[in-house]
Amino acid sequence: MPFKLVSCDGGGIRGYLTCRMLQHLHEQTQFLDKADGFAGTSTGGLIAVALADGRAQGKDLTQLIGDLTAHYRDDADTIFRENDHGALGRTIDQLFKKLNLGGGPGITTAQYDASGLTQIGTSLVGDRTLSSLPSELVLAINTVCLHRKDSVGWSPFTITNQDLSHASWLDMSNVKLRDVALASAAAPSYFPPHLITADGVDYGYFADGAIFANNPVMNGINVAIAAKHIHDLDQIEALSIGTGQQPADISEEMIKNPDDWGMLKWFGVTSNAPKGALIELMLTTSAENQYWMARLILGDRLVRLNPPLPKMVGLATHTPAAYDLMDQALAHSMNSPAWVRAIAMLRQW
Repeated sequence: MPFKLVSCDGGGIRGYLTCRMLQHLHEQTQFLDKADGFAGTSTGGLIAVALADGRAQGKDLTQLIGDLTAHYRDDADTIFRENDHGALGRTIDQLFKKLNLGGGPGITTAQYDASGLTQIGTSLVGDRTLSSLPSELVLAINTVCLHRKDSVGWSPFTITNQDLSHASWLDMSNVKLRDVALASAAAPSYFPPHLITADGVDYGYFADGAIFANNPVMNGINVAIAAKHIHDLDQIEALSIGTGQQPADISEEMIKNPDDWGMLKWFGVTSNAPKGALIELMLTTSAENQYWMARLILGDRLVRLNPPLPKMVGLATHTPAAYDLMDQALAHSMNSPAWVRAIAMLRQW
């Protein structure tokens, strides 16, 4: 029997597209009830945590994925709750909005506070901890530890419910599931760094796992191998879900003089580059790098769904037009050869 992994990329509000794809795939195959592991980064971390918790609690996963989709569509104002930026921050924000550059990232403070995201997380997983998940179900969530007392420098982190005896510093079994999701989703300048504490232990502040692996498929495989759920790479099958390919690049015509390319140009303020180009570049290349590494290992036992978006959809853009663009991407995906391969694989789970 293969080890069956579901991996969900980061991408902010574009988690709506992830949920819509999962929803349609599950309606046809009921695969979420059969998966052995869930891996997630950022918005995909929230989805993976909710699905793993749903399995552990015996929830109806058809209903759960519908609820997740509704949160992205109907509660985006709650998720992206504007931070109180202070007088200077408000002045700068107003200027950026006049220039059509609003909606994140924050300049003087985090653009959004985490209270709304905490509210959504609590509604999904309550106060349950990593230890509430059965060991036979693997959860792997990417985040970045900004400071550890026993280490020098920043640490890429994959938080898991698995008991990895050779890596005791990864033991966070008493940490609440919502803290795991919040740590993974703490995108720099969008949301503040997230502090994790549990039973008197201070684990430090964490930031978005997309900084190092926006696509968590390799991290999920790594954890499953380390926990001895997998003894041979031939045993693995994986579904990798993206949040849509952004129609963005930086052309030679845009650059003209590369010496002029400082932060303002990279963020599209004083150039024709897409707004937030530097962030989107990091997310896209990180995700694709992980995909191609996994593809070389798994071959046809890895199926990736990451349909092209007709136009750019920002990480926090939750307008009706943005949802329409994501629905168009869903329709494209459902008519693609990759969708056919995904259905064929998932029906065998």
